[in-house]
Amino acid sequence: MKRERDKKAVILITIDALRADHLGPYGYQLRTAPNLEKFVEKGTIFMNAVANGPESPTSFSSIFTSILPLLDGGFSPLPREKITIAQILNEYGIFTYGIHCNPNLGSFFNYDRGFNIFIDGERFRTVSKIKENKNLKQITFSLISTIIFNIKFFNKLMYRLKGFNKVKGWLRKIPLITDIILPFIPIAYNAPYVTNRVISVLAKKKKPIFLWAHYMDVHNPYNPPTRNILNFTKKDISLNRKEYLNENLLKKKKKIKITPAILDDLKLLYNGEINYVDEYLGKLLEFIQVRFQNNCLIIITSDHGESFYEHGFFGHQANLFEELLHVPLFIVELGKNIELHKIQENVQLLDIAPTILNYFGIPIPDNFQGESLLPLVDENSSYRERFIISECYQKNGIMKRNKDEGFIMISIRSDEWKYIHDEENNQEFLFNLKSDPKEQSNLINKELIKANKFREIRDEHVNKISLVDEKSKILRNIETLDLKKSLK
Repeated sequence: MKRERDKKAVILITIDALRADHLGPYGYQLRTAPNLEKFVEKGTIFMNAVANGPESPTSFSSIFTSILPLLDGGFSPLPREKITIAQILNEYGIFTYGIHCNPNLGSFFNYDRGFNIFIDGERFRTVSKIKENKNLKQITFSLISTIIFNIKFFNKLMYRLKGFNKVKGWLRKIPLITDIILPFIPIAYNAPYVTNRVISVLAKKKKPIFLWAHYMDVHNPYNPPTRNILNFTKKDISLNRKEYLNENLLKKKKKIKITPAILDDLKLLYNGEINYVDEYLGKLLEFIQVRFQNNCLIIITSDHGESFYEHGFFGHQANLFEELLHVPLFIVELGKNIELHKIQENVQLLDIAPTILNYFGIPIPDNFQGESLLPLVDENSSYRERFIISECYQKNGIMKRNKDEGFIMISIRSDEWKYIHDEENNQEFLFNLKSDPKEQSNLINKELIKANKFREIRDEHVNKISLVDEKSKILRNIETLDLKKSLK
């Protein structure tokens, strides 16, 4: 088994805030991602993949640990009770590499555990308020960057100076320059930087390897290059309009009447960002196919979608509707000549970690709640209906990291039905996704038998969360007492 494992590679590519229904394979009319679309022609498309959380912290907790985010000590930071996929792979001698620049997925939140190399674009923007956790270099960079980030001048440059975006894009293509200037100006790892870094690593490293690359470009604010906007329209959106949409509308600084023109422009910018990522994703996928011609599993997905006012929201907080939870999921195994395979069964991001372990021939831990997707890919599995849970803590429309700060929001999905409970506002929703895919008709008071079944599942799950929370508090108190004793 080890010999077989040593011949394999797994590459997990995640694209932040990417909606499934803005991609051609899911029926979108515009070709926002032609390179991705072409690549998955010899792979598997999961038409009904569900995120287990509506924002990065909850969703990635599920991806990395295959345990629902509110269970077993929570999700932010990842508790020791939750073992990550990288830790397991590392124990079996597989080289692990991760690169991202999402502030919710850094080492402070324990996402570096198990990675041999972890390139964190937010490493100088330390989330921790505990100064003793920072070294002198981090403190210095943090102070300088804080001063600069608070100056509105740099944000104005984002929209006012065409040349600034061009220079910034050029600089990001050179990893060394990006690393030097990152601490001092608001520049994050974007698509060309991530792609160049990953290609550099894959060119040197041999199997076995697990590589995770996360692209942030599709995440708001939306400010794609002009060329990517012109792929969908004859005229670019003006700089003033971009600033208006990103600064005033998305950040909710002003009350604005939402018009069809506003939504069209926002979606145009969003599609431009997808198209921008696809340019560099195409280069990476082309390289991977040359570098690893067989025994390489590529998984491409998103942590969550994005709301465009379908239910009165923008962004990806404060709701659990399909525009946030329905995510793209593609699996391609190089070396297998298969035709495009579309799977209609419901799957979830909890299934990614078991799939990776299954591919490497590593036993799947008993506490993993997901299941390997490889039997579905190989078409040798009989489907059974599952209830898929997605959840988060939220308060006043803002994500919170634990029960002490927020209220539970939970959705439960079966094949056709979906239930949502908002604890803070004491609201319940029940939708038939087959007849009402846009979730416009709430049947909570009409389908009482269905509603009560979902309530039973909800109550059982919430009770587990409460029991786990109490256990975690007791363990934390014991650890604190032990620490105090050791310091005496």
